[in-house]
Amino acid sequence: MTRASGHHRAGGWISTAQAALGALCLLTACGGGSPSAPAAVAGTPATPALSPSPTPTPVPASTPNPAASPEINDNDAPVSRVSANVYYVDCDGQIQEHSKGASEIPPGCRAHLDATAKDEDGVPTNPRYPVQWRFGNPDALDVRGSNPMGPIVTARFPHEQEIYVHVDGIDSNRFFVRFN
Repeated sequence: MTRASGHHRAGGWISTAQAALGALCLLTACGGGSPSAPAAVAGTPATPALSPSPTPTPVPASTPNPAASPEINDNDAPVSRVSANVYYVDCDGQIQEHSKGASEIPPGCRAHLDATAKDEDGVPTNPRYPVQWRFGNPDALDVRGSNPMGPIVTARFPHEQEIYVHVDGIDSNRFFVRFN
């Protein structure tokens, strides 16, 4: 073997090693071979650290000023008069048309009552003392609701009922309802 041919072999061996290494790198880079975690190279992290995207600071929505409501007022003038009636009737959760002021309540339906206390100028005012609803036959009714000016009544059995409300020493109009 001559020096030239030995060199040729050494050069051939290096070329073969470089080709194999290149093929291995290409195979790994293209996703071939067995899956493994990325190898860390000295001085660099294995995977880039992801920084969380900033969360925007919530901006409070502007709250509109509520319009004055006839049911909510800040009038504390003395009660001068009180009106009361059937506000509406509901049967199985359905409001009955034209039931304001109803004098006949179908079986199983609920009468939603309403009272409005007014001052001497006719402006709705707030009662100073507990409101007292008066019923001609209180044992014949189931009275519910959390609004003292608007209880909800259901008949326990068919009957006629005289109803009025007493607010701050003033009696309302009296009205009659027939529960069928």
